[in-house]
Amino acid sequence: YQRRVHGEWDSLMIESYTMKQHLDTVRQELSHALYQHDAACRVIARLIKERDTARAQLAQFSARTEQDANEAKAEGDTEMAQTEEDGKLPKNVITKMQEMSTQLTNKRRKRQVSDTLATPEEIDRFDQLVTFTPHSAADPGVLCVHIHPRSYDTIMTGGNDGTAILYDKNAGQISAKLAGHTKAVRRVKMHPTADIVFTASDDATVRIWKKQETGYKTEYLFRDHTGPVRGITLNATNDYLVTASLDSSWNFYDIATSLCLTAVNAAEVENPVRQGFTCAEFHPDGMILGTGTAENTICIWDLKTLNNVASFEGHTAAVTSLSFSENGFYLSTSSTDGTVKLWDLRKLVNFRTLTFNDSNPTNPSQVNSVSFDHSGNYLSVASDNVKCYSVKTWSEIKVLYNHTASVTDVCWGPDAKWLCSTSADRHVKIYTAK
Repeated sequence: YQRRVHGEWDSLMIESYTMKQHLDTVRQELSHALYQHDAACRVIARLIKERDTARAQLAQFSARTEQDANEAKAEGDTEMAQTEEDGKLPKNVITKMQEMSTQLTNKRRKRQVSDTLATPEEIDRFDQLVTFTPHSAADPGVLCVHIHPRSYDTIMTGGNDGTAILYDKNAGQISAKLAGHTKAVRRVKMHPTADIVFTASDDATVRIWKKQETGYKTEYLFRDHTGPVRGITLNATNDYLVTASLDSSWNFYDIATSLCLTAVNAAEVENPVRQGFTCAEFHPDGMILGTGTAENTICIWDLKTLNNVASFEGHTAAVTSLSFSENGFYLSTSSTDGTVKLWDLRKLVNFRTLTFNDSNPTNPSQVNSVSFDHSGNYLSVASDNVKCYSVKTWSEIKVLYNHTASVTDVCWGPDAKWLCSTSADRHVKIYTAK
């Protein structure tokens, strides 16, 4: 009996030992399987990321390739297009702009201030209404903004990610994404009457995008500049576009034909611009062009003669933006020197300077953008924060501290009822009275 019990005990121990060995083997196999599964998941995630990157690159390449035929044709037409007088705009273009300038001047004399214009008290109550992040987090930073000049329901932004975004304010959602540039989009502009928009980029190109059934597609691609394009501005006729670049040139285009009617190389004029243009803006009447330079000066150009008829000096660092008041009397300019300067165009003098050294007087904040509202009664400034001023007294009305990084651009809505700003913190914000 004892031998039988002992034999059963030995069998039980052997069986237990065998099961433990089998369990260890299964555990090792399971561990190996889990490791293989984890490795496979990482490989799949990497392949998906590479696929998405390849698709994005293919989309950009396709957008550029689609323009090759148009670009070749445009370049050929540009070479054949000659102005009636060498180095000047065609007479019919000048006549058209002069007629528009006269009409606008006459209307301006008769126009009254809108009854619905926001009061300083309303602006003082401005607070954040909406915030959204339309651009990629991989290349953070929203660099510029433009509000549709007629409908006011579309906001366009350009970013470090090389794309431009159209945002439907009423619907509260992105309505279109424009991908094609290979570097940061520095300026954006929407045409007031046609379904076309404009973008300027550090990749030295300017694109005209036209609305199609499937979204916006590149209609024309301008590659006339050799350096980053930092300024685009639309003439009052809405038929002509000027681009300005760090290559020290500005070009005048006919939008309908995509022809470059003239190119001014400011490095070769009497008072040369060596370090390039950083911004450009048409005077409201359309016969004068203002450009800011990386050399801290502002150049005023007569479009009839294409001559630099005035230069404003006073900033001590690069000019970042400029804005003409609606009545055409004042010009505001901002600079990396931490100041905004106000110029009287009738007397060609700087009559006021606004400084932004609240936190550190010895190292003032860079000012990135200035903007008059359409009525010319208010001025907004983008720096570390957003500041609003009354033009009548040049006094500060409101400071908005909602962004967490440098504010890059600012733009007014209709009747100064709301304001939009962009920032290096990736956010676009809309403010209104509460």
